Amino acid sequence: MIQNHPLDLHPNNFRSLLMFVLALANYALMYAANIVLARSLTLDDFDDYSVAVSIVTMLSTLATLGLEKYALRAVALFRDRQDWPKFHGFWLFSLRTISGISLILVALLGFVLESILAIHHADYHIAIVIYAGFLPIMAITLFLVEVIAAHGAHLLSMVIYRLFLPLVYLLLIIGLSFSSLPLSAVTAVLCFGFAWVLTFIVIWFVTKMLMPVEVKKSIPLRHEKKWLSRSLPLVFSSLMMTVMTSSGVVILALLFPSGIEVGTYAIAAQTGAFISLIGTSTNRYYLPMMVVMIDRRDKQAIQRLMNQRNWVLGGLILIIMAILVFSGQNILSLFGTQFSAGYNTVLIIAAGASVSALFADIPYYLQFMGFHRAVLTLTMLATVSMVTLGFLLGAEYGTIGMALAYMIPVVLLFIGLRIMAMLRFRRF
Repeated sequence: MIQNHPLDLHPNNFRSLLMFVLALANYALMYAANIVLARSLTLDDFDDYSVAVSIVTMLSTLATLGLEKYALRAVALFRDRQDWPKFHGFWLFSLRTISGISLILVALLGFVLESILAIHHADYHIAIVIYAGFLPIMAITLFLVEVIAAHGAHLLSMVIYRLFLPLVYLLLIIGLSFSSLPLSAVTAVLCFGFAWVLTFIVIWFVTKMLMPVEVKKSIPLRHEKKWLSRSLPLVFSSLMMTVMTSSGVVILALLFPSGIEVGTYAIAAQTGAFISLIGTSTNRYYLPMMVVMIDRRDKQAIQRLMNQRNWVLGGLILIIMAILVFSGQNILSLFGTQFSAGYNTVLIIAAGASVSALFADIPYYLQFMGFHRAVLTLTMLATVSMVTLGFLLGAEYGTIGMALAYMIPVVLLFIGLRIMAMLRFRRF
């Protein structure tokens, strides 16, 4: 029965390949949507759209309070131990907390940030506020994606999140471009928001079907302080990583409010950072298995899992890097000839994204082992370095400087975390 979907602890390359194929499909669909927007919107509207998506992406990471990443651990363990009352309590607590935090963030953005921007630009950034209005739906959806993955239905969660969401968005964008309504930053974010709403509806019903019947019949037990104490380090880590990957667009918007740099970097970041998408998407497949193995203290199984993941991702990363090196210029020209100047920027971003993708599981592995402080400290140093370098190098060298500001801290961070993991693993 679907309610008792098993968590398979035996990884295989075929499933990893399917995860990559879905990530590739997501990339292609979102890339196509951005090509339509880049060719249809004015430069100012495309910049506004890019900034809105970047800011709300960072807010969505904060809105979940790390409960979506902690769900990969908690739900997998609750199922393995058949601890249904705690499962029920965690489910209710997470939904209520994420919804409440999302509404607070929407209010803060709408009444504080946009008020400050309005002093200088009137309603120039209204697309940010409109897209932020969908934040509660987005945050809950992100949580449900991880819950489904923790049930063992990794591919199903990926199909909904990585395939259904961008497909609906692309169809809405294309339909709007052929309608009498003007395609602008505001209508673009409305299409994106509506795609999130439809995705939420689908994923909610799927989650309810996957939920074990024992959970629904149990009396919820709550350990809010314990769950928050373990999820907050995950959200701070995820938030800082999101800042490193998404803040470049915002920084360039502050440095060059009416230049082409914002749009060029946004396209280059989406192109080069596809490699990091491979790491984050496959995490939904590997992490639930990892946490159960850690709980069982099965060192050999953990080592096999990490080695298998590195071989699979390493091969995929080399293939994508080769494609970018030889065809990056042609890929960027799809958005318009004015964006082809971002070729070097793409390669620099891709170099940093390659390292982060290869070792994307390491921060979670260390935090699941209890080394929250070390991971947070190193990630915070990397984030501060990235933002500082972003303003310095971005002002001096434009998009290439911003790409270097992203690449250098990311490479140093993940290599440092990898070394730490190797040392800790020997003592495990």
